[in-house]
This record gives sequence, C-alpha cells and structure tokens, in this order.
Amino acid sequence: EGGWPIQCLCSVYYKLFTSITKSRMSELETVQADLDSHMTDEDISDHEKAYLNELNNATVVSTKTQFGYAYVLIKSRYDNDIRKGIRLLEDLCQSGVDQRDFVYYVAVGYYRLCSYTLAIKYAERVLSMEPGNVQASQLLEIIKKKRKKDALLGAAVVGGGAMAVTSGVVLVGALVAAGISAFRSR
Repeated sequence: EGGWPIQCLCSVYYKLFTSITKSRMSELETVQADLDSHMTDEDISDHEKAYLNELNNATVVSTKTQFGYAYVLIKSRYDNDIRKGIRLLEDLCQSGVDQRDFVYYVAVGYYRLCSYTLAIKYAERVLSMEPGNVQASQLLEIIKKKRKKDALLGAAVVGGGAMAVTSGVVLVGALVAAGISAFRSR
C-alpha cells in the first residue's frame, strides 16, 4: 500500500544489476584487449636504440628509458622479447622507484607467457602495495579466468587423447581377435 509493487522493484534491481554487470564486463574487455595487443617491431626497435644509446653513452640507463624499452618488449609477439622485458622490469623493481608499475607489467609479462602462477603472484604483490588498485584487481581476475580456461582446454585435449588411445587399443584388440578367430577356423 502506497509503495512500489514488487514487480517494479525487481525490474529496477534487475536493470541496475545488468547495467553494473555490463559496465564491469566492458572494463574487463578493455583490459583484456590491452593485454592482447602487440607493439610493432618498429616501436620495439626505436626503444631498443634509445636504450642501447644510453647504455653505451651514460653511466646508467634512465628509469624512463629502461621502463619504456621493457614495456614494448612485454607487448612483443615474441616470447624471448617478453622474457627480456620481464628481466628489465625486475631490475627496476630492485631500484625501489615507483615499483607498482614495474611489478604490474611483470605480471602482464608472465600472463603473456602463460605463466599464470607467477602472473598471479605479481598481480597480488601490486594489490599488497595498493589494496584498492582496480587495474591490478582486473588483471588478477583475467589471469585466473584464463588459467581456468586453459586448464579446461588442456583436460579436454588429454581426455580426447586418452579416448583416441583407448579406441585404438580396442580396435587393435578386435582385429587381433578376428585374426585369431579366422586362423582357428581354417
């Protein structure tokens, strides 16, 4: 009496929940798209030249140059580049300068290498430094989903392989049995 009918309240809550869920999904999709994007070979080459130039002409490579080079390596299509980017970022983590970003991109690098346990470790490390870090929380959620998806895919492949082997053994057994039966009937 005098209040909103239950159907209206349910409809309002449903629309609100759907809106929040869609917004959350679009944020995760944006992070996922960034994780899956690659740098061009030209970008990597440009950053490598700047890094090597500083390495050869200065006593120390600047944090900005090393981070820039590590970042483009993390976004490379090639696993060896990603590993090199991780090493450069881990070196920067030792410097103590703005570690959060360095640790975050180490997590991204391990994610891109499908080393999910290490990726989770580094994403959680960012969250231990900054508990409310939305970007790290989203990364952690994506890593866990990808690990689960890959595990299920791996189980399906193993299961399919086991099924093929079992079918092959049964087929060979049937052929041997038929051959023995044919041999005895002569």
